[in-house]
Amino acid sequence: MIPEPIEKYLDAHHLSFAHHEHPRAVAAQKLAAVEHVSGHRVAKPVVVMLDGWLAIAVVPAHRPVDLESLARATSSTKAELVPEAAFAQRFWPCERGAEPPLAMFGLPIYVDEALSREPFLVMRAGTHEDSIVVTTRDWMRSEGARALAGLAQA
Repeated sequence: MIPEPIEKYLDAHHLSFAHHEHPRAVAAQKLAAVEHVSGHRVAKPVVVMLDGWLAIAVVPAHRPVDLESLARATSSTKAELVPEAAFAQRFWPCERGAEPPLAMFGLPIYVDEALSREPFLVMRAGTHEDSIVVTTRDWMRSEGARALAGLAQA
């Protein structure tokens, strides 16, 4: 079940979505497998630190974030990965590792340009057993996501 605060946020922001329940899938590629979609369509959020500020970098399930490209594109002097323990409380009511890339958490969202061209995206909905499918364009507009070229490593 989608945690109530997330579902209320989606409804309040008029972000249309299809909710899917599935067997527990922790890794992003496992989510792609249980959803029967390519990893190119699974939005994997990665929490990063840009010059001391948290942000969410969203890349396809099968790709890591290119921290150097992210730093250049955001005019940051440094971009680094943040350990889950350092940000888990910020993403209440989500299970660790099941945070959806939503603006409700108060962080800027950057999305890989190639991912932003997909017609729809699959993303976690706060648990490892729930996901949502959203129209990419509607999600980007609703969440203020900014597309960046080369955000995902090749």
